[in-house]
Amino acid sequence: RDKFVMQSMTRQQLAAYAGVDARTLRNWITPHQELLWQMGMPKGKGALPPNVVKWIIKQYGIDTGR
Repeated sequence: RDKFVMQSMTRQQLAAYAGVDARTLRNWITPHQELLWQMGMPKGKGALPPNVVKWIIKQYGIDTGR
């Protein structure tokens, strides 16, 4: 069982975690904005909630190292 506990992250933190710059992360997120907003992603600045971080990590196959 995967014991990795998802946490809130800023967009910059998630981009660094994924090994990309913030612009690339924004390009990844843009086509899914409506869904992510419904999931609780802030429309402006602010930390991404754990469920949004988890969705992005799964969607783009980001290695959690676990």
